[in-house]
Amino acid sequence: MIEGIEQFYQEVADSIQDAIPEEWVTARMEGVFYRDSILYLGEYTRKADGVARSFTTNEQGRSAFKGIRELFGNAEQSLWGRAIFELNAEGKFDMKLDYDDCDEDGYAIYDEERESKEIEERHRRLTR
Repeated sequence: MIEGIEQFYQEVADSIQDAIPEEWVTARMEGVFYRDSILYLGEYTRKADGVARSFTTNEQGRSAFKGIRELFGNAEQSLWGRAIFELNAEGKFDMKLDYDDCDEDGYAIYDEERESKEIEERHRRLTR
């Protein structure tokens, strides 16, 4: 494990808990690191009815995501272009790193077709 990464994991988890205004079962924060920009998305499943909803990521979580990626670079680990931090209400988490469709510097390559498909899928989940 990369030294110092636990602190950033905790900051992401804390930021998710702070951003969600109601009881929830599972939540996730996604970061997509393009060469010229970063996209952050948050969503959770409500405890009351199991419905998926979005949340606005906050600066603490966004900064922690950047910090995790920076630690990977400093440790000379391969950089990922996309990551999903999944958290359950009991505090267990998993961070999935995606190295596919990255350029030589580890940035996600924008693919309009892929992005459109993911936006449509997310829209369906969040508007049922």
